[in-house]
Amino acid sequence: MEKKIIQISDIHFGEKTFSQDLKNNALKQIEDENPDLIIMSGDLTTNGYLHEYNDAATLLDELRAITEVHIVPGNHDARNVGLIHFEKLIGERKFVHIDKSGGFAILGLDSSEPDINDGQIGTDQLLWLKSELEKTPDHMCKIVTFHHHLLPIPQTGRERNILLDSGDLLRVFIDYGVDFVLNGHKHVPNVWMIENMVTLNSGTATTRKLRGETYPSYNHLIIDDGEIYVNLINTETGYKRKIANYSVKVDGKEYNICSYKHESLQSP
Repeated sequence: MEKKIIQISDIHFGEKTFSQDLKNNALKQIEDENPDLIIMSGDLTTNGYLHEYNDAATLLDELRAITEVHIVPGNHDARNVGLIHFEKLIGERKFVHIDKSGGFAILGLDSSEPDINDGQIGTDQLLWLKSELEKTPDHMCKIVTFHHHLLPIPQTGRERNILLDSGDLLRVFIDYGVDFVLNGHKHVPNVWMIENMVTLNSGTATTRKLRGETYPSYNHLIIDDGEIYVNLINTETGYKRKIANYSVKVDGKEYNICSYKHESLQSP
């Protein structure tokens, strides 16, 4: 059964380059796509202030009128004790979503740290993650999302604002057979493949805080029987292009990505 997922990140209400037009474009585009699920990978706000969270909550109400939405916080959301507002206005900082008909499970983690740009999952969340992954059937596609990039992103300059315990987290992912990792943070879309696991980064959807020749964008995943497709959607124009596709199968009781093709991310 085909399932459509929108992954959107780095909205940044309060950012000087935030664009109301881009936000409206994204809403209209997502409504037209009619996805089964929306994942927001952090940085709804810029400074974690209440008025920024109020704007974010209004956007979430509009998105939730379209479909189910799951959100994790980013480093900007944790500024100025902002996670208090996150929990009151947005929701829990980690989540589990199981879609039995679609054959996938999504787990959300909070990688933010108060008032710093580096991130960390931490021992408590690692233990929680292991427990939840142990309960997830092996025949399901296992997807994990959090804000900070797990692996370095090309064309983003000096490596900084990193996930401090990325090695420990990567070991858990490999040991427990995680298939997809969805991140944001660097404002540059990217896809890597490591140990039969895909790491997919979203750009910024609603700002022009952009590096190089990138453009405002978000990701569109289609999970179908035996195939997963990833499209990149330009928020400015609505142009959609395929950046990756994967052939998958359940070998015995285990879900496996058995082949893949990644397209160039340099073309417009």
